Formats: sequence, C-alpha cells, structure tokens
Amino acid sequence: MYKFEINKKLYALRPEGTASVLRAVIENKLSLPARYLYIWHMYRRERPQKGRYREFLQIGIELLGEGGPFYDAEIIDLGNRFLHIVGARDFTIEINSIGCPKDRALYRKKLKAYLQPSFNKLCPDCQRRFKSNFLRIFDCKKTSCQKILDKAPKISEHLCSECSQHYATVKNFLKTLGIPYTENKKLVRGLDYYTRTVFEFKHKLVGAQDTILAGGRYDLLMKELGGVDTPCTGWAMGVDRLLLSLPPDVPKIEHAKIFYIATIGERFVDEMAKLRNAVHEHNFICLMGNPSESIKRQLKNANRQNADYVFIYGEDEAKECVYTVRDMKSGEQKKLPIKDSLSLLKSISMESSA
Repeated sequence: MYKFEINKKLYALRPEGTASVLRAVIENKLSLPARYLYIWHMYRRERPQKGRYREFLQIGIELLGEGGPFYDAEIIDLGNRFLHIVGARDFTIEINSIGCPKDRALYRKKLKAYLQPSFNKLCPDCQRRFKSNFLRIFDCKKTSCQKILDKAPKISEHLCSECSQHYATVKNFLKTLGIPYTENKKLVRGLDYYTRTVFEFKHKLVGAQDTILAGGRYDLLMKELGGVDTPCTGWAMGVDRLLLSLPPDVPKIEHAKIFYIATIGERFVDEMAKLRNAVHEHNFICLMGNPSESIKRQLKNANRQNADYVFIYGEDEAKECVYTVRDMKSGEQKKLPIKDSLSLLKSISMESSA
C-alpha cells in the first residue's frame, strides 16, 4: 500500500498484488509449493497517458515455493501462451538477470565509479533513484540519460557463479521450449524485491507504455514479509494495456482439460516441448513438471494442480517409444505409443466438445 494526502484527506491505495498474495499465504499458513491467480483493481499516482491510468485492472500469477531455473522459463512460457490464446500478436519478450543482493552490492560500486564523472548530467529523477533504488535509473526514458547509461557496466555482466549458471539455464530452457526472446541488459523492474530473472512482454501498439506483461523472480520477499525463506516467481499484466494490443475480434475461451507432463531427466525436455505443443494445438491446458525433480514429486504436483491427465516420459518410455498416460480421475494408467498420442488428444477433444 502507499499513502498520500490531498486537500487534507488521507488516501491509502494498492499499487500491486504480489505482496498481498504472500501476506495471505503467511497469515493463513497455506501449504507450498502453490500457484495462485489474482484479478484486482490497482492504483497509481503518475500522470495518466495511453496505457497508464490511475486506476487499472491487473491480472497476476504467482508460483510460490519453486526455485529452479526451469520455473523461470515455465512462468515466461505461461505468459507467452496466455497472450497467444487471447489473441495478442506481434509482441516481443525481453529478459535479463539482476542477480542476488551480493551481486548488486558489488555492482553498485562499479556503476557509481562509472557514473561519478557525469553524475550531475543525469536528470533529477535518476540522481534520486540512484540513492534509493539504483537499478531503476535504467528505466529512465530521457535520451540524455540513456546516452550515459548505454556504455555503463551492466548487472548481468557482474553475476556470481550461481546466479550466472541460473540465468544460463533459464535461457537454455527457453530455447528448448521454442520461446523467442531477446536479452536486454538494461532491463530492470521497478520494485525492490526482484532477484535474478526479470522479463517484460512488449507491444508497439500500446504507445510509450509498451509493456503489457512483466515479472520475474523474487526469492527474498516472503521472508521480508515475516514468512519463511521461500523462492517465488510470477508476473502481472494490465488488462487496459492488453486490450489496446488486441485485434478487434478475439477468440472465445472455453474451459479446457488440464494435462501435466512429467519428464524424468533434463535430456528429455525436447520431447516434453513437442508433446506440450501437441496438447496446446488441441486447445488443452498444459503444465510441465520440473525434469530435475523426482517423478513422485511431479505426480504430487499434478494432483495439486487438479490435472485430468498426466503424461510420463523417462528412460523406460524412451526405450519403448511410448508415453505412460495416467487418467488422474479414474487412476487408470497405460502405455501409449508416441505415434498414437495425437489420436488420444483428438479423442479427448471430441469427448470434451460433445
């Protein structure tokens, strides 16, 4: 919440939803890992302009309790898939890593040393931001500031070995999942609690405020709010900006069955991605397990997400060229030749539409 006074009246308004979700989890002792969706009205004080209103409707998703780089890629994939489902086109995805607190402490010294000769040439906002939240100076839209910052050292070039490996693995997963992206080394997020992977989905039709969906990892926030140390990631999207980016006619979205793909071993992610694409082509929801986790944990997660079907693919399945398919409602499990998977999806699709 943030507060301000106008004409002797005190206002307290909500600017974003992530902290509220985490407080609800902490106060109600909700079990983790978990996935949450919210749709709330939010508020800002800045001057209104196209795609930036003082009251706006925001959709957000939070994935709590999962710290692996696979989940960074999955959360980006969910945003990409959602925008395609609702009819958004021609958007781009930008990613970056802003490391951990230790990285930022060392990086701040390097950036300060670089900026010192030209610090007085930065705009007043950048000078103020450097003292309170120094990464946000990269958000500045003024050409004079950007010329100075273009040659500045970048945070993604000063990551510790652990953060660097995390970021590299995220990019590998995005490539495997077939998600196009560009690296923007000046990309940061406006809130202090972000760590490691950050991303933005941008659309040129929205105007100067071209970001329609954005988010990242925030592993430190849960503990800061009074909970236990918990890795988290998520994104938020302004509905107003989304509508500005959509074509006149958007497809009708129907309730769909949920499929969960449990893959045993990262070397099988290619097969996982192919199956996921096939599931999406039949207009089903598809969730993916973390291939570095045990099959037992992935199945528990599938059950927690109320999946209708689970596809299992590991060493045994690869040798036999099959998927193990479990009907989560009946408990029935069988082996299905990979070549017959499309027929199964088509059959389930026909049953769903009947």
